[in-house]
Amino acid sequence: MTAAQMKYLRTVRLLLLLTILPALVVWGVNLWNYVADLTDPVLMPVNKSYEGYSTVPQKTPGLKLEQFTFKGKDGGDVLAAIAVKEGEESSRQLNIIGDLTVNKAGQLGAIDYALICVDWDHGIRSAIPLAETLTAAGITCVLWEPRGADNRRRYCTHGLQESADIPMLINELIRRSGKSAPVIVAVGQGYGAGLMLHAAVSEPRIQGLIAIDSYASLRESISRTMPDTLLTQATLWLMDLRLNSSVGFECFDVAPVESAAKLDRNLPVLIINLVQDNPICTLDDAVTIYRQLPCDRRDLWILRDQHDAPQATTRAIIHTKGKRTAHVEARLLQDEDSTAIAIVHWLNDTLVTALDTPHVHVPDRPLLTSDSQL
Repeated sequence: MTAAQMKYLRTVRLLLLLTILPALVVWGVNLWNYVADLTDPVLMPVNKSYEGYSTVPQKTPGLKLEQFTFKGKDGGDVLAAIAVKEGEESSRQLNIIGDLTVNKAGQLGAIDYALICVDWDHGIRSAIPLAETLTAAGITCVLWEPRGADNRRRYCTHGLQESADIPMLINELIRRSGKSAPVIVAVGQGYGAGLMLHAAVSEPRIQGLIAIDSYASLRESISRTMPDTLLTQATLWLMDLRLNSSVGFECFDVAPVESAAKLDRNLPVLIINLVQDNPICTLDDAVTIYRQLPCDRRDLWILRDQHDAPQATTRAIIHTKGKRTAHVEARLLQDEDSTAIAIVHWLNDTLVTALDTPHVHVPDRPLLTSDSQL
């Protein structure tokens, strides 16, 4: 090859490089922006239902809210509120009161507090519907802002870090009430359900747990919203990279199903699935979490659908996960109102009864995975 030809080839290569490199840079920037758009709702989930409203309602039908703050695990203030029934009842409260007039639940007085968590960024407002239900039954409820006072925490860790506030909250309730060992039940929905599953593993003062619409694994939930391609797997890897750089965790780290497997055998747990078509928290998630529970008192409730017989009260589910298949029976729920009433009676009949039952000591068991026996 002559010197002229070699010079020509070098020139062509340089031109190609100068053409391709900017295109690769633009493609890389666009890909990272795409990943950022996917990751932002994970880092900063926003419930738009409460946009423009104050953190704590000035007035809520049927409720009195007493605000207070406590120090979170990170040392910052966390805004909270104690909710009790007061004034003219809301429609939710009237449903509960009407049922309890006929179907007595006389043991609920044994419960001192119900800790309620639903949303990360609107913790108090989003928990009010559940608080209305439980206060109508005479239970004092505690709501708080997992995001911290004055929106101090910029990023959400889906209960991994926020659940560490629960012991601090219980310490404050003990200080305020003067009760050294209050009876506490944890109630979570969506984000809050995952948080409560995490918290109950290491907080023995939680004596009952209700988890509504929890996902089993954050990574699986995100994957279900995306097409199953090689590009998807690369996108998930980049999402993990951004999550790790922002808050120090990856999708793999957020797995309430793994927390479920570590719960104390003596803890009564109720798993409820109400959503029917949400890929984030599916019926499969609820059944998977239920199967992982080592608890002696565990229940699974699901919403009735068009395939259930009109008179059926339960549904038999054949559930396969990993290499194991199990037959699971779930109680059928008619609607939101019947669910609220059923929760109140579960607390009365199952949780309070468990308080007087001697605890069974069991050795630690190995953590189950999707490929092991469930």
